[in-house]
Amino acid sequence: MKRNILLLLLLIISANLFSQINVMSKKIFLDSLNRETTPENYSYTRIITNYSQKSARYVVTDFYKNGRKKMTGTTLDRDILKKDGEFICYYKNGAKESVVNYLEDHKSGKEINWYENQSKKWEKQNLWDSKTKKSQTLILNYWDENKNQTVIDGNGEYEETDKYTTQKGTIKNGLKQGTWQGSDILRKITFIDNYDRGVLISGVSIDENNVKSSYSSLDKKQAGRK
Repeated sequence: MKRNILLLLLLIISANLFSQINVMSKKIFLDSLNRETTPENYSYTRIITNYSQKSARYVVTDFYKNGRKKMTGTTLDRDILKKDGEFICYYKNGAKESVVNYLEDHKSGKEINWYENQSKKWEKQNLWDSKTKKSQTLILNYWDENKNQTVIDGNGEYEETDKYTTQKGTIKNGLKQGTWQGSDILRKITFIDNYDRGVLISGVSIDENNVKSSYSSLDKKQAGRK
């Protein structure tokens, strides 16, 4: 009898705790571009665990539709994602994709990325100066999909791929150096950039109509992208 009463009390306590967690949390539906959307059109969900409490940081976790974690970390603002601290991202199958550290929404410290088969992809060191508001990323080590290490201790050949662009070139002392070639499928262009100690000093892009455009800084290149 006493055992049944104890189990009943535990169930009541668990239910109360669960309801409190639900009150404290906020659930947001996001589309593929991480914009807030409706439950009918979502690609991901975001849970802000301690939303109803005033806090210096809020725990935020994104989930795929299959229920697995997509990303987890802490934000300085409960309504706007301002990353601070360690963020861990996952592939859809649950495998770890990356571990990145942030300081006031800027990458700062060690960054590690893995391929979906869990072989290591790269190790980077992110530098952020809060006084000058300048950032820099050093590429320390890089492995291709065949597990060949092509950048060792900040020197070697590196290939960079994101959602739309692919580019490759030489890394020296952790920074891009010399001629880099790449393509942008969204803008339907190819480009050749020239770097000196990580700084883009000149570049030329060629679109699908063979029209060339030149630029002399990363800002001007990105302005063309917009």
